Amino acid sequence: MGSRKKRKRKSWGSRALVALVVTGLSAAGVKCGLDRGLKELGLDSEGGPSWPSPGRLGSSAPPEGSAPPRPPAAGAHLELGVPARVDLRAGQGHAAASDDHLMIKPQYALSYNRSRNVANWVSWRLDAASFGATPRYRGKFLADSALPDGWYRVQHDDYTGSGFDRGHMVRSEERTRSAEDNKATFLLTNILPQRHDLNAGPWLRLEEECQELAQKRRRVLFLVAGGLFDERQREARRELPATIGNGVAVPAAFFKIAVVLEPGQGAADIGPSTRVIAAVMPNETGILDEGWEQYRTTVDDIERRAGYDFLTAVPEATQRVIEARVDSEPAGR
Repeated sequence: MGSRKKRKRKSWGSRALVALVVTGLSAAGVKCGLDRGLKELGLDSEGGPSWPSPGRLGSSAPPEGSAPPRPPAAGAHLELGVPARVDLRAGQGHAAASDDHLMIKPQYALSYNRSRNVANWVSWRLDAASFGATPRYRGKFLADSALPDGWYRVQHDDYTGSGFDRGHMVRSEERTRSAEDNKATFLLTNILPQRHDLNAGPWLRLEEECQELAQKRRRVLFLVAGGLFDERQREARRELPATIGNGVAVPAAFFKIAVVLEPGQGAADIGPSTRVIAAVMPNETGILDEGWEQYRTTVDDIERRAGYDFLTAVPEATQRVIEARVDSEPAGR
């Protein structure tokens, strides 16, 4: 797959246009790209001084003895680019904007699919500053009031008795700096139906691997995760329903991509040797005791199955290398 030619890409301006129109930004914001658009929304600032997001302003770790860095601004969660729908970019379809609705939160960003009532993908930044002492939120999972008026807002009870866990994309433990951050991971736009054996098995172990890299080894991770809706795979698993509750779509499998960088690095620092972890795991029972490593694959494979182009802010020549490579580093490195 290393020789696969990258699909012809939209210009940055047109990629930004899709995202910025969804969030209701001005034409001036579109012309200047996502960063300026985020400024217009006030999403690049949290109302006070903070350490610049890595890769944008040449930031480095805070001086010794200073206060710990604040959580990253929302724009940092899309620093590696807004994932682009392949069918729309190639003119192969005219899917409704409601099936690729961009939502940007202080804790993560996501593309929401109104037809499926779940996210297409969730994107976020993870480093040691993401972790704190806030206890896990206790209570029902939360309908997301930020969805447009008239859209169905998935409820906690849509999952009750379904046989599926409420599976986090951004893990609760990855947002423990404040009660607000942790509670945001329980919004049902961050949740997809997962079999318990996946959620508590290899998916959890990959989450723990990412925590190890970020919290103990002081790496900076840019992650994107979501479900894969492969009908042929679903047909092979007849026990897997198409939906639960009030039309909440059930993925046949799940993917996760993690780009691993050093502190102070961002999109501009990604090169052919940058570590990229990519994994696809089946949404099935019987895998509770399995490790995550056996599910490693390539970003190319995930893009083909998800219908999205990821890492769109990374130069195309670099993408061709890192997206075709299967990660082989031992766990914990």
